[in-house]
Amino acid sequence: MRLIMRVALPPATENPALAAPDFSLKWQLMLKQVGALNADVREQGRLHFVLLDIDPVQITPTAEAVFRLAGVKPDFLPQIVPQPYYGVRNY
Repeated sequence: MRLIMRVALPPATENPALAAPDFSLKWQLMLKQVGALNADVREQGRLHFVLLDIDPVQITPTAEAVFRLAGVKPDFLPQIVPQPYYGVRNY
């Protein structure tokens, strides 16, 4: 199932975990572990959109990994792709 995970990160002054110098490295490693297909950053790094291709039973462990790392709750949105675009890169 293709899902878009939306993560809204607060400013680093509100969350000390985000101010750590190795946070971006840990974030990239976590995305690799959960099997992210693509990631897009908006609003100066505060809003992250991550494309995932996971089973519904993996939503909870993925959300827990994000919460343990960043201390925020991610939102999962279904990605709806028309049939002709199945298998096309970036979809």
